[in-house]
Amino acid sequence: MDADPGLEPDLEPDLDGFLLARIAEDQRLAAEAAQASGRESWDGGVTAPHGAADHVAHHDPARVLAECAAKRRLVLACRDVRPDLRLLGARPAGLDIPLPPTDQHQLAALTLALLALPYAAHPDYRPAWRP
Repeated sequence: MDADPGLEPDLEPDLDGFLLARIAEDQRLAAEAAQASGRESWDGGVTAPHGAADHVAHHDPARVLAECAAKRRLVLACRDVRPDLRLLGARPAGLDIPLPPTDQHQLAALTLALLALPYAAHPDYRPAWRP
């Protein structure tokens, strides 16, 4: 399959690869936390400072692993659509969001870019990916 000449080939595979690597890291950390605690779920059985226990329980390994699986499926589905990352740089002055996607390729690019935002502080994150 030939690449669309309008796409920036150095960005397209890297954004989905970046996300899959971050998801794998999150999955590894959740699996290690479950193994270290001796249980897969922390629902209600966590001792933590007031207010923190709910947060910890909400991010228990079982939930994080399920979230990783869902995110991975979403990234792979978007990658299969061949995202058009040109949308990410297309925004009128003063707007901090890109133009609305007009087709599935732009929607896939925007979805990947939004999924990558929580990892923006990672050294491999590229500013060009910011929606």
